[in-house]
Amino acid sequence: MSENGSWRAIAAWSRQTFVDRELFLRSDGRVRFIRITRRTQLRAVTVGALVLLTWGGGTLTAVIWGLRAPAPRRAEPRVAVLAPAPGAARPPRTAPSRAAAHDPVALRELLRRQRLIEQLVASKLGQPLVQDGLDRPVRGADDTLGALDAAQQAFARGLGTSFDADRVKRTAALRRLGLDAERLAARGRRAEGGPLIPWPDDGTAVPAALEALAAAVVHWAAVGQGAAAVPSGRPTRGSSQTSSFGVRADPFTGRPTFHAGLDFRGRYGEPIYAAAAGRVSFVGERAGYGRLVEIDHGDGIASRYGHLSGADVSVGEQVVRGQRIARMGSTGRSTGTHVHFEVRLRGSAVNPQPFLAFGDTKGR
Repeated sequence: MSENGSWRAIAAWSRQTFVDRELFLRSDGRVRFIRITRRTQLRAVTVGALVLLTWGGGTLTAVIWGLRAPAPRRAEPRVAVLAPAPGAARPPRTAPSRAAAHDPVALRELLRRQRLIEQLVASKLGQPLVQDGLDRPVRGADDTLGALDAAQQAFARGLGTSFDADRVKRTAALRRLGLDAERLAARGRRAEGGPLIPWPDDGTAVPAALEALAAAVVHWAAVGQGAAAVPSGRPTRGSSQTSSFGVRADPFTGRPTFHAGLDFRGRYGEPIYAAAAGRVSFVGERAGYGRLVEIDHGDGIASRYGHLSGADVSVGEQVVRGQRIARMGSTGRSTGTHVHFEVRLRGSAVNPQPFLAFGDTKGR
């Protein structure tokens, strides 16, 4: 069939199919009719055909682009790395990939360790220590988690060494005073208790470096608690020392005599402070001392404060280091307003000067 013949056939089919039509509607006993012309029918068919062609073209385009796009990569499985048992041979360390260096699970674990270190230091020193080199591996694009882990554990080992060194130094200083640091520390553990809360509280294991650091902090703190019972605080604030411990010329006879403590001159009624924590064991008059306050610090350690004008504590009272306990005066065998400060170890008077020096070292 020729092209003209095809068009004539289509036109004839259109004239036969799309003819003017009338629709009759009956409503409420009345009859109405609606006329639909041939032109209206042709317009409706044309609009419908365009809508179908547009939808079909868009769907076909999406299918073609989906077939041409590359297949997505399969996600690499995440493998949990278990630490070898103590004493077991460690496998050779290989440099992790760039993706492993930024793995969020591993980073969370390292950040958790860092928080544990900060908790240890802050709980005992009052503020966390910061080491600049610890966070450098996180910033560098070519650094690995292995380098961060090594730096963090080195930091923990160094911090533990610092705590141990300070504990050894303090133990030696106590030994020079004739005191046993371990015995003082054990005394502080005689009355302890509380709920059992494991550390860390999430029940996970910690590296050996952190275990060693925790042990170093515990031992350091125990010695510090024991040292709190050492009478090493000055009994006055800003008063000048007028007489030292040992042989001196007696202020009344001028003859050589033994002085069992240190004298500090000051104003009448000036506050006197406890040199260490302890229990008040005596308040009253005693020959040579005048009005006296004596504090028992435990393990044979005691301190005395003489020539007082008045006492602010009573027998049996528990006091802390630096607490006001009395007022300066000139009672007893005295030539002027001052306080006689005395330290006694296992019943004998010892030189208070090294004890005060220990307090100055402890405060730095």
